Amino acid sequence: MLNRKIILSTFIILVVFFTICLIYAHYEYTQLKIRTIEIISKDIPEEFDGKRIVFAADFQLDTYARFNQKQLDRIIKLINEQEKDIIILGGDYTNWTGKIPRFYKGMEKLEKPEYGIYAVLGNHDYNSVEKNMAGLKSLGYKVLVNENDKITVNNQSIYISAVDDLLKGKPDAKKALNGIKKDDFNIFITHNPDYFEEMTNEQKERADMTLAGHTHGGQITLFGLILHAEIKHPWKYGYGLKEYDGHKIYTTSGVGGGAFEMFIRFFAQPEIVVLKLKKIK
Repeated sequence: MLNRKIILSTFIILVVFFTICLIYAHYEYTQLKIRTIEIISKDIPEEFDGKRIVFAADFQLDTYARFNQKQLDRIIKLINEQEKDIIILGGDYTNWTGKIPRFYKGMEKLEKPEYGIYAVLGNHDYNSVEKNMAGLKSLGYKVLVNENDKITVNNQSIYISAVDDLLKGKPDAKKALNGIKKDDFNIFITHNPDYFEEMTNEQKERADMTLAGHTHGGQITLFGLILHAEIKHPWKYGYGLKEYDGHKIYTTSGVGGGAFEMFIRFFAQPEIVVLKLKKIK
């Protein structure tokens, strides 16, 4: 009789515990934060000193049955509120092809900053790469696939470069970095941070900062400890700013995603990243 009471009590405690965790996970999903990172470099031209770049990735606001319009509205509102000169979108815009039109319709509310919006492709975007390319371009975004773009102000320039997705595309850093020199200032984007392992040191030296997504910061973690992320090196690139041999990479936790057909996150808070450029002599 005593054992039954202990088992029942334990069961009730576990049910209450997991219910509280689930309620919190739904709440955390809505709590978008702003993560500000200062990029300090002598390669930043005077005209770009103080410029700000907003980076957001991994929207995936859809399940098979639902589309989370409220979260998309939150994301766009928060990005629009930021002081910014450039926006970079890091890939994975939807999970299901049927939700693609709704996502791009919602993105019409995103305000375009002075120097434009850049976008790359993630693995989920290859569910219908033609529809996603058409959606991104219809909004006037510059889609970078193994290529770069130069932004020039008063004869001074910086570069935005990006590779194709590692899992579904054919990433080629050599093509993406074509024409960029070591002393140029360059933001390099790869949806999947594992590609950082495949870059040569010479290629990394031509990237002042590498930006990545894909991991969702683990989405559901053990109170912050990433137990699983769909990359080979979660302990190296699971989340946050890392530096290896003097080369910096930032992996964002992303703004959306989901698990078990639910919009939840557990100690993997969604974020929008603001990069502040600061020149040093």
